[in-house]
Amino acid sequence: MNVRRRAVAAVVFAAAAVLASSATASVGPATRTVQSGPLTVGWSATNPEEIVDISYNGSPNLTNSWPLFYCDRGDSEFFGNSWDNDLGPNGFAVPVGWGTTGTWGNSGLSGVRIDSAATGCFGTAGIPVQTSYRFFPQAGGVGRMQVRRKFSFGSTPFVHNFRAYIPRLYPRDEFTEVIHPNASGSALVTELAAPDCEFGCTVTDWDGTWLAIHAPSTGRGLIVDHEGSSTPVALWVDVDGGSATTASSVLLLHPPGGFTGTLNEVESLCFYDSTTWTPSLALPDGC
Repeated sequence: MNVRRRAVAAVVFAAAAVLASSATASVGPATRTVQSGPLTVGWSATNPEEIVDISYNGSPNLTNSWPLFYCDRGDSEFFGNSWDNDLGPNGFAVPVGWGTTGTWGNSGLSGVRIDSAATGCFGTAGIPVQTSYRFFPQAGGVGRMQVRRKFSFGSTPFVHNFRAYIPRLYPRDEFTEVIHPNASGSALVTELAAPDCEFGCTVTDWDGTWLAIHAPSTGRGLIVDHEGSSTPVALWVDVDGGSATTASSVLLLHPPGGFTGTLNEVESLCFYDSTTWTPSLALPDGC
């Protein structure tokens, strides 16, 4: 190979190495942390499902947790928990929350896999849950992670409408708006999380595609992009006082007789600020 070809080859190799390194996230199993482009995520050392720290583009921690007071087995409200708000005849259901134990580990070069179950506290039923994260460092400036969560209900019907994955943005007094397309996808609708939905609101004027938890004062926020499935959905707008978080999310509506067997939910979570997206019907590049 002549000198010129060797030089070109060296440049191509170096460029490929840079692309390869930038296309993967830095996953730290020992510390339960992930660094992915502008996004940093940290999990609890004791609860494998609980995200305790999120920073995007140098922001302060964007989430918060709360232990409640019914059970001494960890936090009840946290980023990534799953429950319903049904205090009626079907009781209260917590697939992911307090009492959650399991394993946390890296999956490939840019992912995390968690296997868990929640037991021993009010509402917990020991349902096996698998949560997989994939991170996208080259995501057009947004901080994107895809969440795949699988619930193994078995043959016992789970007769609850529930939120498969609850993101929590802190503080609630900053993230006051939930922005989403209307049912036809033709216009944006803005909901006020507080005080309008202090105890949660079910919104049906939604096309089931995405919602944005937005801070109008700073331009920061989180887009929850819901992958379509055969499960009917609604939008749940909510704030929680204990963790002082805005906890709006996708609400899965149970079929007649309840959920049985295996249920999969896939969502992409895209963190943004005023430099990467202004709320509109068009989502930012990379989300």
